[in-house]
Amino acid sequence: MDRLPHLKFVQKIQGNPRLHGGGGQNERTKENKKNRKKHSSYLSKRTIDLRESWTLNLSEREEQELAPLDKDIIPIFLQTDPDLLSDISFDLQKFGIEIISEEDDGFIVGASNDGLRALEEKINGFVHSGHGTAKIAKLWEIITGERKDWKPKHILSEELYNKWPHINEKDIYKVEVGVAFDKPLGKEPDPTKQGGIKRLEKYRQKQIERDDLWMERETHFDNFIKIYGSRTSSFIDLEDSFSCELEISGSGLKDLVINYPFVFEVTEVDIIKGRVGESFEIDEKNIDILPPSEESAEVGVIDSGIMEGHKYLSLAIDSSKSKSYVHNDESTADKVIEGGHGTKVAGAIIYPLGINGLSSPYQLPCRIRNLRVLNDNNQLKNKFPAELMFDIVNDNEDCDLFNMSINSKFPFRIKHMSTWAAALDLLIHEKNKIFIISSGNIDRPKIRSYINEGLEYPNYLNEAFCRIANPGQSCFSLVVGSINHSSFEDDNWVSLGKENDISAFSRIGNGIWGMIKPDVVEFGGGFVRSKNGVNSVREIEETSIELVRSTLNGGSAYGQDTSGTSFSTPKVSNIVAKLKELYPKENNNLIRALVAQGARLPEAHFFNPTTSSLKHFGYGIPSLERVTRNTEQRVTFYNTSKIRAEEGHIYSLKIPESIRNQANEYDILIEVTLSFTAKVRRTRQKTKSYLSTWLDWTASYFDEPLDKFRKRALRVIEDEEVDYEKENGKQVVKWKIRENKDWGSVKGLSRNNSSLQKDWVIIKAYELSEEISFSVQGHKGWDVNKEEIPYAFTVSIEAINDDVQIYEEIKIENEIEIEL
Repeated sequence: MDRLPHLKFVQKIQGNPRLHGGGGQNERTKENKKNRKKHSSYLSKRTIDLRESWTLNLSEREEQELAPLDKDIIPIFLQTDPDLLSDISFDLQKFGIEIISEEDDGFIVGASNDGLRALEEKINGFVHSGHGTAKIAKLWEIITGERKDWKPKHILSEELYNKWPHINEKDIYKVEVGVAFDKPLGKEPDPTKQGGIKRLEKYRQKQIERDDLWMERETHFDNFIKIYGSRTSSFIDLEDSFSCELEISGSGLKDLVINYPFVFEVTEVDIIKGRVGESFEIDEKNIDILPPSEESAEVGVIDSGIMEGHKYLSLAIDSSKSKSYVHNDESTADKVIEGGHGTKVAGAIIYPLGINGLSSPYQLPCRIRNLRVLNDNNQLKNKFPAELMFDIVNDNEDCDLFNMSINSKFPFRIKHMSTWAAALDLLIHEKNKIFIISSGNIDRPKIRSYINEGLEYPNYLNEAFCRIANPGQSCFSLVVGSINHSSFEDDNWVSLGKENDISAFSRIGNGIWGMIKPDVVEFGGGFVRSKNGVNSVREIEETSIELVRSTLNGGSAYGQDTSGTSFSTPKVSNIVAKLKELYPKENNNLIRALVAQGARLPEAHFFNPTTSSLKHFGYGIPSLERVTRNTEQRVTFYNTSKIRAEEGHIYSLKIPESIRNQANEYDILIEVTLSFTAKVRRTRQKTKSYLSTWLDWTASYFDEPLDKFRKRALRVIEDEEVDYEKENGKQVVKWKIRENKDWGSVKGLSRNNSSLQKDWVIIKAYELSEEISFSVQGHKGWDVNKEEIPYAFTVSIEAINDDVQIYEEIKIENEIEIEL
């Protein structure tokens, strides 16, 4: 059968939403407005106490000959009305306060840059309703307790905070530090518009001033650190902060955390490595291998190197593009024992089903670029991971796809996006790259200890340690978990989980701030455990997947000896590479959207998904066939575009009467996916404040005409969520996840917290409307300039459980509409 392509969606309407009235004001804020004198007096007293405490601290520091600090830059801890920070027109800089970190419930870690003078002026003016002082009613508290009592709790990672009472002042600690720089520049003026040249000149001058301030902050930080230790990496500059790695004494670490005004995060340096398996050799198969086509995509493999002369891999690799990023080692060879790691990953990209089942000849589906970062022991050493990401992308500008099957040994930290993950998000958005990364593995001793403690498979996966490993929380990366491809049991061993169950080692979601992560899963093998009561956990050939192996240390050219998310991830990279070949000019959001669109939860999870379903599998297993093409029973529409905050785009599809006829009892599956990227700020928490602009989508009700849907959809819902189900009863389409965590059949998760938002519904054909409409809506994050951000939107309609042909009919119906 000829390939039935995806069809280009037509954008029907573009417009600005109608804003509805704001929600009710917080009672505490109302009370502060009623009692201006009392509130002003209270805050003034707190401000004086804070300044006096800081002055005393500086005097003591001078006597103890500690690192110098500026008397006018005072750390401050505030509690505000939570609504305040969602108001992008409000700028704390007018109060002389730089936001260092947003916390939960309206708390802010900040720094006064002028000795609290501007803040005092606003507080005093609040009594007489002075200009620019109204927001003081939303400034609830200035916390004046000892910094050592509140700062470590809000700045340290969970692991470091637990160790905090036992920090030895003379010991040396390796840490990663995040330093805030909350001085946004805004959008560059258009010189072609009236007055644009003068505005551009002023902008350029502000750029220079901001760069000078940035350098001043970095120098200030360096001078502080030199007293106690040294910086061991370059600075990684993000939109609102910079980060680096340090070696610092315990006394310096305490001073940094408690007293340095601009630090917002301190974490221990991650241990980063790949996974090595057992060694089970199998008989090799002879097969004629053809090189990739000229149109094929290239995947950069960020790993332990590759055995480039391997008979199954050599035709896919251009050695002139290979590069080593390993400290003091220019070799790009895969020196990891037991068959290598990067070699297995590269093999899984171009042989996703293994080699034994292939027919000869076999044309390689894509090209591979060897980017070695792990040393002989399969570890990342002497490299700051975020810095490494920038180096790799900048050195390989002609490569758009990167497979990274390496992670931290530890789960992601739940407060701020890590520097590593934020760097990926920035590069994906600004450079239009795709990173396909593994969700991370739980090692066998840890699994065995859980089982011995009474935590059986898969329940132990809900433990905090088993959440996705850094940087798998990255907002815009495609994150891949693993599921079992087989079940096994004999007299001595039994597999942990059955076929299509989550692999015993695969780390699970949710992602940070309620994101749906992993995005998808693939077959990465599984573990077995002993039946003798000892609960030994191991790999065996029957539950491992077939992979190409490096023969540098002996052994066969391929084998069935290893399992891990490291090897489920490249199978998704294979699909991504095929999509990139089909859509080379489209924004990479379309690639990510189509991967999710063609994914499906296994078996019963698909029809009745639960929160656990999405935590384990994300959106499911992507099918190359569904991802890249349609059938007579399935039709997919897509579009890519750009959108601003407070803007809406509406799409609509007509459904032929022959399909929605009342006599048609067959099931129709409707799947919808939205994918987008935006600028990010690492000092922020929650998806909607991390992103400069965030998007969501909504769909029409049953039998809702386009005109009526347009009036309802083109508005931004900010202060409250309207439960359309209660308003309209049975008219609402019963999507599985929904935009509110309490509305869908999947409880506790909202699709709106993710940048990859898929949902689906199964209805009877006779329930279909004459026209199905969708709205993609832009919402305000932190970007006051409302810059455009890219997105992709896909919709599929499929007749399931019946041999009903719908592709051609729906295609023709909507082509006629386009011509008119």
